[in-house]
Amino acid sequence: MVIALAGCLAAAACGFQPLYAERDSDPGIRAALAEVEVAPIPDRLGQVVRNDLQDRLTPYGAPASGAYRLVVSLNATKEGYGFRGDEAVTREAVRLEAPFQLVDQATGEVLLADTVSATASYDVVQSDFATLSAERDAERRTADEVGAVIAARVGLYFRARDPE
Repeated sequence: MVIALAGCLAAAACGFQPLYAERDSDPGIRAALAEVEVAPIPDRLGQVVRNDLQDRLTPYGAPASGAYRLVVSLNATKEGYGFRGDEAVTREAVRLEAPFQLVDQATGEVLLADTVSATASYDVVQSDFATLSAERDAERRTADEVGAVIAARVGLYFRARDPE
């Protein structure tokens, strides 16, 4: 209990502020994030990432005409890296790279551009169904991680743009 209290006091002393906290001088990061329109992303995995981003950035619904547009593209690769004595693959990794841009809708200016990536692995077993299910789960985990990191970076951009 004492250690937790000391940790809280230390965090308060260093100027720590929650990313989404409302401040007296402005409506906060949530208002800026509510103005972000997430562009459609092709393919099933792109739909998962887009839905995750919309849930994180605009939890009360997508804006009718946002001030900002988030454009994301995906590049998924799969690679085997575990092998048996007969050279059959026993483990595979799914890697998802996502270059993204935050664009000001009024001016067309790119405000933020970056690339995030995530990797998840799974076992390749004798059952094709089990392997396919594990592969889909690994893809979903990478999509969730990519969505979380992009949302955090966009939030940090708005926080850095208007620190006080």
